[in-house]
Amino acid sequence: MSLLVTVLETVAQNHCVRGWVREADSGEPVSDVHIWATRSGKGTITDSSGAFEICFDKNEVLIISHATYDTQRLSLVENDKDSVFIYLNQRDVVAREVEVRGRRETAINPVLPSTGSIKSKDILLLPSLLGEADVVGALRQLPGIQSVSEGIGGVFVRGGSPGQNRVLLDGMELLNPVHLMGVYSVFNPLITRGVEVFKGHSPVSVRSGLSSSILVTSDDPISGDQGVKGAIGNIASNLTLSLQSRNGKFGITAGARRSYLEVYREASSLFLKEDDNYFDQSFYWFYDFNGRMVFQPHPGSQFVLSWYVGVDDFVIDNDDVDYDAGTNYGNNAVALQWRKRMGVDGSLKISADYTSAWSDFTGEIIQNDLDFTSRHQKLSLSAEMLNEYRSHLIRYGAEGAWYKTMPQKLFLVITDDTTQRKDIYRNYEVSWFLEDNFHLLPKISLYAGIRGYYYASLGPYQYNGDVDFTDVGAGETIDHDWLWSSSLSVSYSPGKSSTCKIAWTRSVQLRHLAALSSMPLPNDLWMMASPRLKPQIGHQWSVEYERVSTSYDWRVGAFARLMRNQLIFNVNIDGEEMNFEDHFYKGRGRAYGLEWSLRKKAGPITGALNYTMSKSERSFNDIFDGVWFNDKFDRTHDLTVLVTGNLSGKWSCSANWTYATGISMNLPSGRMWMMGTIMNDYDSFNNFRLPPYHRLDLSASLKLNSDTFKESVLDFSVINVYNRANPYFLFYKVSKGNSNYDIDIQARQISLFPIMPSLSWKFKF
Repeated sequence: MSLLVTVLETVAQNHCVRGWVREADSGEPVSDVHIWATRSGKGTITDSSGAFEICFDKNEVLIISHATYDTQRLSLVENDKDSVFIYLNQRDVVAREVEVRGRRETAINPVLPSTGSIKSKDILLLPSLLGEADVVGALRQLPGIQSVSEGIGGVFVRGGSPGQNRVLLDGMELLNPVHLMGVYSVFNPLITRGVEVFKGHSPVSVRSGLSSSILVTSDDPISGDQGVKGAIGNIASNLTLSLQSRNGKFGITAGARRSYLEVYREASSLFLKEDDNYFDQSFYWFYDFNGRMVFQPHPGSQFVLSWYVGVDDFVIDNDDVDYDAGTNYGNNAVALQWRKRMGVDGSLKISADYTSAWSDFTGEIIQNDLDFTSRHQKLSLSAEMLNEYRSHLIRYGAEGAWYKTMPQKLFLVITDDTTQRKDIYRNYEVSWFLEDNFHLLPKISLYAGIRGYYYASLGPYQYNGDVDFTDVGAGETIDHDWLWSSSLSVSYSPGKSSTCKIAWTRSVQLRHLAALSSMPLPNDLWMMASPRLKPQIGHQWSVEYERVSTSYDWRVGAFARLMRNQLIFNVNIDGEEMNFEDHFYKGRGRAYGLEWSLRKKAGPITGALNYTMSKSERSFNDIFDGVWFNDKFDRTHDLTVLVTGNLSGKWSCSANWTYATGISMNLPSGRMWMMGTIMNDYDSFNNFRLPPYHRLDLSASLKLNSDTFKESVLDFSVINVYNRANPYFLFYKVSKGNSNYDIDIQARQISLFPIMPSLSWKFKF
């Protein structure tokens, strides 16, 4: 009988209305809004995109309520509307202070120190890099995230290498996050909703590299605006599309970019001298295509498909300095997520994703022939549950992953010696995590989390040792480890505008990005932990004080990090029969420093001043008996100054100046003749530091009146305004005279980008 009644009630609800709740001022979706049907007594809650669905019979009156917004009443008539948009105004509280607590769907945890976030509008306000805003360029404006140089891409966080970051785009891990040798990032700024970064203290649910986790989110096609956006410039062009179905249950957002710098190779010879023609000596282009599709059958369930494809091609042909080489690299990734609301206080997320990265290098460097190929693939499946209670926010879940890595397929000729290698490794892991964000007292909050790992290596695998020989067949387990990472943080807020935080994190990273110690390449190689290369282990301690006001934000912090199982790859020409794992120097690392940041966020003139003083060092027993030396990307000083201004309703401008200590390089301190051959002499490792890196970028934007386009903007920009020749690579060229002892030694520098003006047009319709 009860089943019959339920069926009859369902049939009686012959009209369903789907709605979206947004904030009136910003247009952003509002989650956790209570929708109550007064006559039928039914209710629902909006999801993270502000969507809801409710069914009723005949006429109905809805009460829309939220703790921070004015309550609204909406009358609905049967067969009147299938969808509605509701805009809420923020509630003004005058009588007394009201504290509002609620779940945040983002991964940012306010208890953890050293976190930052950048919204899309902030990215677009930065100086346009060659006509286009850049996500990684925006990240480099934050303290503790350092600038390096053109040609050396990636993000360098608190003395770490690019391989110690975990970079995610809509849940997809990208291992090569830059285009054009570090000039652009792989993230399309026109469809980027925001960026969240954790500098060494990530929630265990997010998972992290030793240095950071960087989470980039694209626009939500369900809750975002529809239409076409694009940018046409003299360096690259960008086109994006966002569409929704009529019933609001399906949406797609996608964007494609393509550079065309290769056309300047011939054109530049008409107005530049051969010695000054950077374009004639360099050839590069890139493209990428990414997006996401969302299907939401009802407000409590959502399927999301995300993808990314990107390729870079770069060549330097400089006969004057004996450098003729090219590289091709990129990423492919796809991810599928299912998100399900489990009651009022819970949600479930199940994800499956695949990612691959490759890097190919071929050429002649200082009369040495080199062909180098590297590949890395990952397939993973994960499940995560979130529950919110009165004083706790608890996440728990599990993940499984499979890896296949070809760290090198190498063909190297130096003088008359030839080395050829090809190695493939297979690994898998199973991990679980549990974390809790605990509001202990009105002014004190705690965060605690732990993640456990089971990690194993699979055959086929061979190793020739001095006293043993290992030969394992396909699919057999060679070696396994039980590992764990954890994080603990305390936040104390003595007043409404100030916060003190202290944290400790133990990180585990199963993947290595090993630097090629003797070659000037951007193509460092990926390598998973193996039976003879252990995972990276790091400990970081941080303390931070932050003060926030209406017009200014001020932050100061200090950090220290210890690292184990650090690697440097050694190209050993005498090691043709050596095992690949024996080509690595293994050692320790340490990094420490201070960060200071001041941001002005109100008024016609805004900006930021960020300064980082840090030290990053390494020690390897096989390199100068373990003496500590500067890491390749050590930066003692890093300073960024950003100023943006609204000159009028149509004109806006920005300026960005960057200064950083030069990176360290391993160059000979002297030379000697030995049996008719020139031999290099080194007094230490990474003993030479390149000149300081500094650059000024300017940009201006003009809004155009248009009856055709919703938005039409001209962007003018000049990169490297005072034409600073920042070094990409430095080496010594040795030229012989008429006799063996008649030689000429000169230092040679390769620089990539001179002053480069650009003009682009951004549009939306």
